[in-house]
Formats: sequence, C-alpha cells, structure tokens
Amino acid sequence: IYQVQLVATPIIQDIIPSSTYNNMTKSNESLLSSSPKQEKINPVIEEDEDEKIDGIKFVNYTDESQLDNVMKLVGQDLSEPYSIFTYRYFLHQFPDLCILAIPTSSDSSSEPLEPVGCVVCKIDEEEEEHDESLMMEGVDTITTTSTENDQGDSTNSHHDSVSVILSSTDGDATNDPTASSPTKKIVRNGYMAMLAVKTTHRNTGIGTTLAKRAIKRMKYKYKCKSVSLETEVTNKKAMRLYEQRLGFVREELLVRYYLNWGDAYRLRLWF
Repeated sequence: IYQVQLVATPIIQDIIPSSTYNNMTKSNESLLSSSPKQEKINPVIEEDEDEKIDGIKFVNYTDESQLDNVMKLVGQDLSEPYSIFTYRYFLHQFPDLCILAIPTSSDSSSEPLEPVGCVVCKIDEEEEEHDESLMMEGVDTITTTSTENDQGDSTNSHHDSVSVILSSTDGDATNDPTASSPTKKIVRNGYMAMLAVKTTHRNTGIGTTLAKRAIKRMKYKYKCKSVSLETEVTNKKAMRLYEQRLGFVREELLVRYYLNWGDAYRLRLWF
C-alpha cells in the first residue's frame, strides 16, 4: 500500500462530539465557496493516455454508500487506525479530491464491483505576506541567495533570500511614508492524506494514476502552490513512487511520528 498518514490524526482520531465536528465542517465553508465546486476539469489534463488503465474506471466519491469501501482500502495496512470522523472530515469537504478506482467488468459475479484503489486529499489555505512597495514604478529588485552559514560552511538545506533595491526614480522609496505596507494574500497548498490499492491489484499502475489525477486537480482546479504528504521511512515502495515517479522531494524527517514510533518523511511537490 502506498501509505500516507495524517498530520491531524492525533487531533481528530478519537471520537469527536457532533458539535465539534460541525464546527470543523463550517471552518472550510469559505474555502468551498471560493473554490469551483463542480467545475469541469479540462479533459486533456484529466484524461492523459498514461493515466488510463484497461479494465479500470476512475470515479469521484459521491456519498456515504462508498465510505465503507474507502475505510477498508485505507485501513488494510495502516500503522494506526483512523476513526470514521477522520474519513468524513476529508470526504465531506473535498469529495472531488477523493478518487476511486473501480473494475469495469467481472466474470465471477453480477454484483456491483467494489473499488480496488482510492486517493483522498484536501486543500489548506494559508496567509502569505506580499510587499507591494517593491513593485513600485521605478524600483528594480534583485534577489540574491546565500548558501553559506555564519561559519562559512556551505549547505544545501537553508537559503537566505535578500531583496536589493537597485534604483529608484523618486529617491529612497523605503523611507516614503506613503509607501504601501505588506499585504496578505491567500495561498493554497494541497495535502494527500491517503493513497491505497488492494493487494490483488498492485503493480498495475493504479496507485500512480490515482496520485497523478489528484495532483492535477489540486494544481489546475484549486490553483495550489504545492502538494505535501507524509509516509513511513521504511516504506520503500511508496518512497520510489513519490520521489522517482511523481517528483516529490524530502522536506523534513519526522522522528517517532506514528503511534508505533515509526519515523516518517514529509514530502512536497512544488508547482
């Protein structure tokens, strides 16, 4: 299983009172109202040839009739269990970011076929300061990056960006009392919470396809700046999927992150 764990698990894993859960639901209403709920995805983006698998169709989560199937898929190999409230938090807020992989035919039964894979994601909004004074007419800026620390040792993990004013037609713009102060803008980042494929259908490309579809929706529909996730350090198959196939990079090592004291990597894909 391409296993991903939740940052929010310790908070919402236990049974949550209905009033608390309702507040969690309302907290995302502003995001949902500002996001295109049923906006159609560009078919060129959504239906790339490398994202089609013979005998498998990909559908969105629609209602709680599919909840048990999602819980079975995700719960088969987890390091720690999730409560039903955890699933509902994601599925009710972002149903279009829960994608199910369902076989299109079966020779053994006429019963509706259960999903063999799923991916569950969400969108987070953060405030980011933006200094409009640097965009004033007549002021040019250049950004230099320092890759050395105070002792002169080079490092690849920390970079200090410095904006330098090169010229100004109106004198010292930084001392202008009428200059605009930094403004805040909303930045969206995606989060891939769960990715699971049934044991009998692994190594068929289903996991990769589910992840690619979800990532493209977060990038093109929700205009996300990045997508992050966590996965166990010992899960080598998941690490190969995220790093080699999808382009994620390691952002942080989380020591004893899981309830079983297992370590995790936080990975991020920048757009």
